[in-house]
Amino acid sequence: MNKQLEEHNEFNYSTDAEWDKEDARIRGEQNQESPWICSDRDVWYVNPYWGKYDKWGNPLQKEYPYKNCQHPEDYDDEEPSIGWTE
Repeated sequence: MNKQLEEHNEFNYSTDAEWDKEDARIRGEQNQESPWICSDRDVWYVNPYWGKYDKWGNPLQKEYPYKNCQHPEDYDDEEPSIGWTE
């Protein structure tokens, strides 16, 4: 058997966060067009397969002007939808 595969199969995650991050990595590999990945535990992770990041590791838009991709739960800068009233 492949030694690397054997080690991978025997790996035990020590925390829920490690398990969560691995789940997000797998989901990111399957959905490379999304800058953010939500885990089963409702935690958002930067997609490691997105491909364009700033110096702090936050995802950037893939086309010029390369602005930061908005976090899915960051609604402060959004304009209300048309027809919305308070």
